[in-house]
Amino acid sequence: MEIKVMSFNLRYDKPDPGENAWTVRKEAAASLISHYAPDIIGTQEGKAHQLLDLHRLLPDYQSLGGDAFGGKMSTGTGTGEYCAIFYRTQRLRCLVKSDFFLSNTPEIPGSISADWGNSVPRMTSWAVFAIVGERRRVTVFNTHLDYASARARELGAMLICDRLSHLKPTDSYLFLTGDFNADPGSLPREMLERPLPNGVTLNDALAGVELDQQLSFHDFTGKAFAAVDTIYYDSRISLRQVKVDTEQWEGVWPSDHFPVVAEFVVTPEMDST
Repeated sequence: MEIKVMSFNLRYDKPDPGENAWTVRKEAAASLISHYAPDIIGTQEGKAHQLLDLHRLLPDYQSLGGDAFGGKMSTGTGTGEYCAIFYRTQRLRCLVKSDFFLSNTPEIPGSISADWGNSVPRMTSWAVFAIVGERRRVTVFNTHLDYASARARELGAMLICDRLSHLKPTDSYLFLTGDFNADPGSLPREMLERPLPNGVTLNDALAGVELDQQLSFHDFTGKAFAAVDTIYYDSRISLRQVKVDTEQWEGVWPSDHFPVVAEFVVTPEMDST
């Protein structure tokens, strides 16, 4: 079994001026995705109209996930930013989907806990997918940790690990995509690689890449300076290749983040365990 996964912060439609405006770069984002044709894309920051634009440009994909943050108006009502998971419908079929919020009350849409230190709600969207022609399933978590509060990032990572640890991994491989707003080696990133009580360990797909090649946030400059985006994958499968795409598409930057793209493989020996 082979599967290709992308993590891509779309940059919310502020709107930005000039060629950084979503109306200009939406075609570039779609071209990038079409080029790599990932089976799964964990996106961050997309607002409802941005996701709709991508659906119009990418008819082979469906998406799932609610909105959680983007200011005082964000209460899971479709007015804020999403952690949407796009998936290629010819390859994957969604079996289960849900969201939880990074707070002390994770089932309450748009919830914020004052002691965490974040000023806007944060969330995780997740789903279980059946793969056409394959026995095993894949479970995908997609998140966006807070940019301002180190405590919120740490508690958010802890909550995500707790939710992952309650999954039964016997028939499903796990992936976690996201903008973690934390550098490699920081506590939230380290927490996500600790062995889980259910026997699963997640590996950072970019861990074997030189740090200067892990940098993904470039603020529309083309020169990245923060390694905050990555894909965590189930250690029971193998990473074939991974890269941070630093190219312009359609002559513009698709986002202020470069996407991370990785290919994974499951051998018959792995799939029999």
